[in-house]
Amino acid sequence: MFANFLWAEKLFLNKKERLWIQNRTKPVLVGITEIPNQILKTKNGYEGYFIDLFKIISDKLDLKFKYVYFDTWSELINAAKKGKIDVVFAAQKTPSRLKYLDFTDTVLIQKNNILENINNNNFHSIEDLNFKKVAVTKGSAIEEYLKYSYPKIKLILTNNELTSLKLLNSSEVDAAIAETVRAGYYINKYNLNNIVPGPDLNYDYYLSIATVANETMLNTLLTKAVTHIPKKKFKALKLKWGYLKEKVTFFNTQTIIFLSIVAILILSFLMYLFYINRKLKKEIEQKEEALKRIQFLRNSKLSQMSEIINMIAHQWKQPLNNLALLIQFIANKYKNEELTEENFNYFQINAVKQIDLMLQTINDFKELFSQHESKKKFNIIDIMNGILDTIKPIYEKNGIKISFKSFSKNVEIEGYPELFKQIIYNIINNAKDALIERNVQNKEIFIFIKKTKSNIIIEIEDNAGGIPLDIIDKIFEPYFSTKKNGTGLGLYMAKILLEEKMNATIEVFNTKKGAEFQIIFNIS
Repeated sequence: MFANFLWAEKLFLNKKERLWIQNRTKPVLVGITEIPNQILKTKNGYEGYFIDLFKIISDKLDLKFKYVYFDTWSELINAAKKGKIDVVFAAQKTPSRLKYLDFTDTVLIQKNNILENINNNNFHSIEDLNFKKVAVTKGSAIEEYLKYSYPKIKLILTNNELTSLKLLNSSEVDAAIAETVRAGYYINKYNLNNIVPGPDLNYDYYLSIATVANETMLNTLLTKAVTHIPKKKFKALKLKWGYLKEKVTFFNTQTIIFLSIVAILILSFLMYLFYINRKLKKEIEQKEEALKRIQFLRNSKLSQMSEIINMIAHQWKQPLNNLALLIQFIANKYKNEELTEENFNYFQINAVKQIDLMLQTINDFKELFSQHESKKKFNIIDIMNGILDTIKPIYEKNGIKISFKSFSKNVEIEGYPELFKQIIYNIINNAKDALIERNVQNKEIFIFIKKTKSNIIIEIEDNAGGIPLDIIDKIFEPYFSTKKNGTGLGLYMAKILLEEKMNATIEVFNTKKGAEFQIIFNIS
């Protein structure tokens, strides 16, 4: 009975995700540090908003967590950078953190305030802090934000917010910046009676659970778990730990600009999906099959579309966050009358890069949805010769030699030649990138085609030294990429297209020379 309950609880996970949880033998290491009322260290262990949240997630996923305590936030972040932990219990997205962390959806919003000493200054806005000494926690998102947006402020970096508040209480700094709930906790506990609230900072913490970059599956699981926690459960947690009374103004100018960009992108994508959906319905209606078969096909397509939308949403998170930061940057420059042509060019170039990344994701998925031409017979050798005629001059300029040999003259299969071209080009292009990146002296790509009674086998091998053993099993997974700007979808879609559309399989293994991709068509 209990096993059935756990199964029902995890229906939002797919088979691969459930197997990952079942096969994980060690607990997930969650880095924590004391931040009232997020994490509180007590005689009996730990408590707080995020301890309760991780208990809920643990029950939902049937996944074990182990807490690793750090004395300071800076030590916690450094441990994440070095991969000594799997999860940072809570963090704000920043450009620097996106290099080594992935984030779930927001689980807690906190308002930051400028705090001042009752006997000293009277600040009206953030601009009044220019050339003043302001205490902030070292390694925090607020430190990165102030350095980027208000470089004239003299930042005094401390190990934690308590130290910042003590410095302010004794007038050793002009101001401190802290989140209101934990500031109130420290002020009350340590009788810091000289501290009064100043103006809002207009920079709120949108806290997410963060996973280290190589834990892609763990990030997916935590994101799904967070999205499946009822809103009432979150409200209960916030009420318990003093966060429910916080109100955040979402619709400032920068947010409206950001939401407008997102709305345009999402609307365009939804129009495309609407067109695809109509096309799928029409094709299903035209099939003269039993009602059960028609219903099965329709459900299968809709399920695939749902999975695709989820994957694209995951891919869009980082570029959308980067767009928000770029908009914030240009808005601050304009507000401070510091906007230069160089600032604007920086904004324009980098904003276009992020939009191109999102468009690349859409283009990658077009092949998965598109039906292309009708299924037909074609000669693999003819297709391969056409590809090589196109790319050989370009590859030779990069010092790459391509050798092609077929052990059979007539190698015909039934399928989609355009899809096949895309798949072959993608594999060859990956080999080219590896050869150039590793600066191989005599760069070579070897292509062999052979035919048996039941199979046609295509082998594409390079001499770039092979794929590291710790990642070779992951390269067909969605989002996994060793390239700086790669989407991690090319090989994943190649595998899906070969298996679902062309009755073929694809595998990869290391040889003495390098990596070899093997595509096997079943012709029996």
